Amino acid sequence: MEAHDAAPAPIACPAMDARAALPFATCDAKVVKTPVPGIEDPGAALRPFYDKLAALERGTATRPVRIGMYGDSNLTSDFLSGQLRRVLQERYGDAGHGWVSLSRPWGSYRHEDVVSGGFWDMFKMYAPTTHVTQDKEYGFANMAAQSSDAGAAVWAATTQDPKATVGTLVSRFELHYLRQPHGGAFTIQIDKKDVKTVETRADAFGAGIETLDVEEGSHEMRAVVKGTGPVRFFGVSLDRPGPPARPGIQLDSLGAGSLSFRRLVRVAEDVRRPQLAARAYDLIVIWLGMNVMFVPPNEAMAKEFIQDLRDALPATPILILSPSDTVKDGETRSDPRIVAVVKQMRKVAADTGSAFWDFREAMGGDASVLPFTQRGLVGEDHIHFGREGGKLMANRLLCAMTASFGAHLAAHPEAGCPQ
Repeated sequence: MEAHDAAPAPIACPAMDARAALPFATCDAKVVKTPVPGIEDPGAALRPFYDKLAALERGTATRPVRIGMYGDSNLTSDFLSGQLRRVLQERYGDAGHGWVSLSRPWGSYRHEDVVSGGFWDMFKMYAPTTHVTQDKEYGFANMAAQSSDAGAAVWAATTQDPKATVGTLVSRFELHYLRQPHGGAFTIQIDKKDVKTVETRADAFGAGIETLDVEEGSHEMRAVVKGTGPVRFFGVSLDRPGPPARPGIQLDSLGAGSLSFRRLVRVAEDVRRPQLAARAYDLIVIWLGMNVMFVPPNEAMAKEFIQDLRDALPATPILILSPSDTVKDGETRSDPRIVAVVKQMRKVAADTGSAFWDFREAMGGDASVLPFTQRGLVGEDHIHFGREGGKLMANRLLCAMTASFGAHLAAHPEAGCPQ
């Protein structure tokens, strides 16, 4: 009987030292004396995400890790999310800037480390909060721009800032638009050269997604309406899957002005759901609550939106952040509605099997927004964070995440080993 070669011995995967999760953000207490609160995750909801971070640490990851972060006007500036993106990418590798919406319902919308724009006077803007449309087709990032005018254009490009540490390279553009009855056509340009014409006309509303590979480098993608019918753009992702040993990480900042759970449940699912599936997030972070005027129904609407996310991405863990602290003018205690919503979001997290982080407590608790305002970290409205305030709170969130990640590695030293 002919002998067979023995099966190869399995490759040992050494235990990972929990020190791999040592904080890589500034965790000092010079500004906020309150210790950084921990992430509350009794059901280990974040385990799949931490396993993927561990694979990045080990060099065993096979694709980039992607985070989607929903928020209101504090994310339209990208200050907090931009700091998260920079620190995570400097640690794990730059997988590209990720999502940028191709619309401007609010002048405050901007992103760090990317260039984007459009001929906005030629477009009609849409958002579920301020620029509504009866068809409810706002897309998963909750804003869109539509035009029928020939020559109307939107664009996004890598940053040209010579001091930038991330966002300088792209190797793939993922453009999202609306397929719709009576839709028109548009031309895609890469670095001002026509590469493709896209027809958006369809029998029913649907998600249109065009992926364009380019040689890795600095590039601009531009989409130009041809004038044959309405074209609605949602946005584009600038992607850069890194080398196999370091595929990197990506953070999509999905901020929309005045966003609330009440508005999120009014977005059509026929387009949002396939867009979310295409983004394939490994973690979704939700930071909402400042726009709650009617507190009691908020819990049910939050759960409805989370279920919509789960329908699109069943295996993706969710981290809910409480709203930040705020006070009414002339008051010295926190707005009671915000205190109620913090408790409510903690309950929503527990009821939906999500993780929770108390953002307000991380600011210092009751009326903590007042010293933030006095230091210029938050505006006089006691709501909107400036650049330095956003960076400070991003670093505190990163400190909480690394502590939670370290605890996971201590309990699961095999995390990130090839399956």
